[in-house]
Amino acid sequence: MNDVENWQILYRELARVVGPTATKKLCAYYGGSQVNFPKRLGDPQREAALIRQEYAAGVRIAQLARQHHYSSRTIRRIIADTSA
Repeated sequence: MNDVENWQILYRELARVVGPTATKKLCAYYGGSQVNFPKRLGDPQREAALIRQEYAAGVRIAQLARQHHYSSRTIRRIIADTSA
């Protein structure tokens, strides 16, 4: 089953992104499992800490929102969260 065009559509798409060899490895390792990839690559707690640190250093909320791809409201929520 080496012809990528004979693979299921999910694996064909994955092969276009990471290549057939990596796709075969992922299939062997995760085959039969449901895998969910978070939209954000970074750890949320570390990003929140960085946002608080940047805010304390004087970076404005609007700029933080642009840099971190969050809304200004979310930035304010992160800054106000004292549980972290």
